[in-house]
Amino acid sequence: MNNAFGDANGSPISDPREPRPVATARYELYWMWSLQYDKESWLMLIDARDVWFQLHPFQELTSRGKVSGELHFFGENADVVRIGTSRFNRSWLITAYGEKNVSPYFEKPVICSGSTIGNQDAIETYLRAMVAEYDTTLCKSKGCDQGFHNYLYYSGKLGATDGSSVEGISKVIVHDQGKGIINNVAALRDKPLKELGLYNAEKQLVLNWDGTTSAVAHQYDRDKEANIMVKGKKRQFEQKWRASKK
Repeated sequence: MNNAFGDANGSPISDPREPRPVATARYELYWMWSLQYDKESWLMLIDARDVWFQLHPFQELTSRGKVSGELHFFGENADVVRIGTSRFNRSWLITAYGEKNVSPYFEKPVICSGSTIGNQDAIETYLRAMVAEYDTTLCKSKGCDQGFHNYLYYSGKLGATDGSSVEGISKVIVHDQGKGIINNVAALRDKPLKELGLYNAEKQLVLNWDGTTSAVAHQYDRDKEANIMVKGKKRQFEQKWRASKK
């Protein structure tokens, strides 16, 4: 990320860090962008390729009025996968921190690093912590960002597990899969989402466990029917857009 950083005089400089995966470097870009907002602003950090917006994602949050310091995490399905039973998540944590330091977290649910919401002050603090985890561990494996994400929460570095708080973060809320604004469905591969009651084929909607519409469907492309639906809607949108330009 040359020229993304500057010296004390504001002149661009070469990237001071060694080459690292885009999935890790993106948190530095997120951090830069987060500085452009007021502390009460709601920000979402979300993967782009496999996300489908079905409702306004901030409507529920903004209806509460102005707040600050909230950080919202979103889990994978805990009945299907835990950190210790996931070959990838287990490996990312061990590679970054060593097995002795992370084995207490093997029974914990996986928290997805590709979907986070928070107020600007909480998001900025979280992003600084994510960047610092790379600088500390120098983990260059693709996916280590999810290891950092889970370690920060379960180790209490974000003040999330022991009731304490850190500057910028008043509280961290972890939403179970299918029970929050963002619905992470990647772990649910044994059965189609429709069979689980998480997809309404008639309305073409990904659902939460209580039958309500998921505001944000993340990882929808792991489900064949949902993936076909989204691809079809994207084609329709593209056709309408191209027609409007003629």
